[in-house]
Amino acid sequence: MLTGSYMHAESDNAAALLATVQGSNVVLVGASGAGKSEVGKLLSRLLGFGFIDLDREIEAEAGDSVAAVFAAQGEDQFRQLESKVVKRLSGLRSHVVATGGGAVMDDENWGLLAQLGAVVWLNTPAEEIARRLLANEEELMRRPLLAEVLTHKDTETKHKLLTERINALIGFRAGRYRQAHITVSDHFSTPQSTAQLVRTSLFQAGFLKSYTEAKPYDRWNIL
Repeated sequence: MLTGSYMHAESDNAAALLATVQGSNVVLVGASGAGKSEVGKLLSRLLGFGFIDLDREIEAEAGDSVAAVFAAQGEDQFRQLESKVVKRLSGLRSHVVATGGGAVMDDENWGLLAQLGAVVWLNTPAEEIARRLLANEEELMRRPLLAEVLTHKDTETKHKLLTERINALIGFRAGRYRQAHITVSDHFSTPQSTAQLVRTSLFQAGFLKSYTEAKPYDRWNIL
């Protein structure tokens, strides 16, 4: 097992990572609100990679927001759109991909994402995710599986219910998240420090030969 202050990788997963193509992609997975999009943008700059936010691609495909797709068409339709976009990623190189929290639960999606390159689980505690989302209710409203807590007025009640809901979702998905090549535990850190930590973890796991090897090519969103 590779160890560090906030990083570890199971030996079998690390071996799988070392077998991937050097200089391919980084896929961020984890719970809704774990910070994948913000960390992903910062990480892409550190690596000189392009950046793709899977939810934003789904919104472009649907012509509407994730929340609106959930409300009008239901989760099943959203997951179909999600899978459609994931399939387009085949052949992608030199990108950081931020996935939605539940994207990895579909077996075909997971297989495709795991083939893209290094899969990194941002393992952020539910209590911290709840704190962040309640500090930015606009972000919380974008997450249909969590936004229902806003019907409550009491802040303490909202935090308790949101933490419970996030814990339940993490518990349901944890078996899949643990299959990631690298786990980065994000405890009350900034997006900047987490992005730096992910880069360090990629280097320690052998995905990057050095901090200077990343080149700014294939930078644009090719979808």
